[in-house]
Amino acid sequence: MDVVGDAASVLSPPYDMISTGLQQSLRNLSPYNVVHLEAGESLDWSAPASDQYTETASLFEDWISKGVLKRDAEPSFYLLRQQFQHGGADWSRLGIIGCVGLEEYEARKVLPHEYTEAPAIQDRVSLMEACGANFSPIMSAYRDAEDRLAPIFLRAMTESPVIDVPDGLGGRSTLWRMADPQALSSVTQFFQDTPVFLADGHHRYEAALQYRRIKNQEPSAESGAQAHGFVLMTLIGFNDPGLLVLPYHRVLGGLSESQLIQVRSALFDVFQAKPFDSVGDQSAAGLVEQVEESGKQGHALGIVGPELLGPVCYGPQLLTLRDDIDWRRWGSLAVSEAWILEEQVLKPVLGEATLDHLGFIHDHQEAADQVATGAQQGAILLKPFPMTEFQEIVGQGQRLPRKSTFFYPKLPTGMVINQLRGVL
Repeated sequence: MDVVGDAASVLSPPYDMISTGLQQSLRNLSPYNVVHLEAGESLDWSAPASDQYTETASLFEDWISKGVLKRDAEPSFYLLRQQFQHGGADWSRLGIIGCVGLEEYEARKVLPHEYTEAPAIQDRVSLMEACGANFSPIMSAYRDAEDRLAPIFLRAMTESPVIDVPDGLGGRSTLWRMADPQALSSVTQFFQDTPVFLADGHHRYEAALQYRRIKNQEPSAESGAQAHGFVLMTLIGFNDPGLLVLPYHRVLGGLSESQLIQVRSALFDVFQAKPFDSVGDQSAAGLVEQVEESGKQGHALGIVGPELLGPVCYGPQLLTLRDDIDWRRWGSLAVSEAWILEEQVLKPVLGEATLDHLGFIHDHQEAADQVATGAQQGAILLKPFPMTEFQEIVGQGQRLPRKSTFFYPKLPTGMVINQLRGVL
């Protein structure tokens, strides 16, 4: 860190979590903050041929030549421990960072859980074509019921960490290098037969697949495992208690009076209202707590917004599935309230225009505030998607509705970068 100074000043969140304001703050934090590479000069995905990719590639090469970035002299994995707070409790999560061989989804070795959008994929492809690198790791999860990797990780963590910095959010990120050949071999062997579940980074993964197809069409004089056939990942065990999944909430807006009436009718064809606890906390946080508590016994969601609820309901409402509804007849995806909301309530009314009226917000208070200010007509507050059902459904090859999961915390970008040129 003798060139860049404080390591904490060069890290950033994943590119798709960086607002314009945050991007500028990170730029001001350090001339070597990874946001200069990861997000370019703008977040505009509409101009994949713009100069920002060429400029980013020049900056990347400049950092390498100046020693800002240094390539490991020998093969290594890295261990990342994130210590953080959530819900008034202290948490810790451990992931292993390494290059994972790219596989098409049909091979069932890499399992996606959501669909992607072409413009975001093309942005990342353009960045990889210009720079020949992954700047941020994809977050993935894996099964290790017998904790086979735990002793290997613990041995590596007895060494001094290479990075140990606050994350700026009250937590801490610590990085260890793992270079012992036997440990590398054991970890590699473990993942030979272990499928990985994509958590965050579907666009980056599909961009890596597309980049590999492009590079495979070019002649190569080098033999061995081509670097462009791999992608940088941080892999976290499903049995890690710090692998938290939080919900994305829904907001509805731009509906005509007729559409509101039809959506309301469809909503109450499937769900029944339970008055929001008049004794308890009537804030958005209080409603979310009741949704999560009621959701332990079955389907539940919270509704905020008089326009959406109609004149017969006063204040926020806790909704549960109607007693006469057999949700299993809709298939395994109906375990998800988000799926029921979209497929059984919104799409029958709004059709292909559903997404024109539907927004996704992680913060429940922000969702409620948008209704209070009139920016949206209603907010639907959801519970976290259960990890057991996540593994079961995604393991079957199915994909969840968009924005069904918010894996927390996000991974820091800038600790490890993977070059995609040459051989591994």
